[in-house]
Amino acid sequence: MNPILLTKAMKASISEVLETMFFMVIDVVSESEKKESVPDSSHAIGVVLDFGGPACGCFRLMVPSILAHESTADFLGIDIDALARDDVCGTLMEMVNMLAGNTLSHYDADLVFDLSVPRMIDEEAGDRSPSGQAGYCSLDIQTLANRMSLVVNYEDKV
Repeated sequence: MNPILLTKAMKASISEVLETMFFMVIDVVSESEKKESVPDSSHAIGVVLDFGGPACGCFRLMVPSILAHESTADFLGIDIDALARDDVCGTLMEMVNMLAGNTLSHYDADLVFDLSVPRMIDEEAGDRSPSGQAGYCSLDIQTLANRMSLVVNYEDKV
């Protein structure tokens, strides 16, 4: 995969999915801003989605807990106090599914990729660490009050 084209596809997808489906005002954080302030991942909820096809790898989405709850309430149209953990997990899994599918379509609409079922990141199983794939693209997304990150690890099939 071409990392420049993948990053461009990720940016387009983030804008389309998060602004349209989740009603978020977002901005992609520049490299210099990333170095100035690191988002606190200690209270983040993570999801991962594996993909295969001409390249294989995974998408990882890390969302601060408060943002996960706010975006779930907005997406489902219910009060934040009425949310169950399954609501938040389901919404984040749908979010990474939309981001992955949209990103890969923007990357090359003629390629066919297979997406797995998204799953919650199990910190004890080490899902938080890079998967050892050959390629890596990462974007931090700033909302009005929080920052989340989307990472794609990939390896081209030979």
